[in-house]
Amino acid sequence: MKEKEVKVDCEEQQVVLFAEKDDHSYGPVQTGSYITRNFLEDFQLKQQHLEDNLLKRMLAGEISPLYFYMTLEDISISELAKRAGIRKSKVKKHLDPVHFKKATVAELKLYADVFNIPIANLFQVIHTIQDGNWKSHFREASGGSAQGLVQHTTNNPVIVITTTTEKS
Repeated sequence: MKEKEVKVDCEEQQVVLFAEKDDHSYGPVQTGSYITRNFLEDFQLKQQHLEDNLLKRMLAGEISPLYFYMTLEDISISELAKRAGIRKSKVKKHLDPVHFKKATVAELKLYADVFNIPIANLFQVIHTIQDGNWKSHFREASGGSAQGLVQHTTNNPVIVITTTTEKS
């Protein structure tokens, strides 16, 4: 490819490619990432849609929190079983909310460690005031205002929604 053909305007992510220069020599050319420039926003939109859909299904009691995190992290049942050190057949059972409730605290800790989340996040959904969107973690407010937490039950008996409120 020619140097002009590889040039992409994308300040967020720069890459170095080898291309034919105007003097017919080959050499490194610093340019923006074509993928970041053209596909990142679409990927993020699709990822948010997937997360929203999975959250609705989890709150309705159709899927377990384990299924929720496994799908978001794009981890297979076999991979999760290996990382957690739990039999594959048991992991399959825990994907169903009925069997997820029977998981031991030790098993839940192993799952939480795989997803790099606290065990509590397997049992709650946290809405943050800072961005108005659900996130899988709680960030303390930066600034001078204090926050309180309120929990709401859902149709899924092992899931609660935790929201933050400003305290005056």
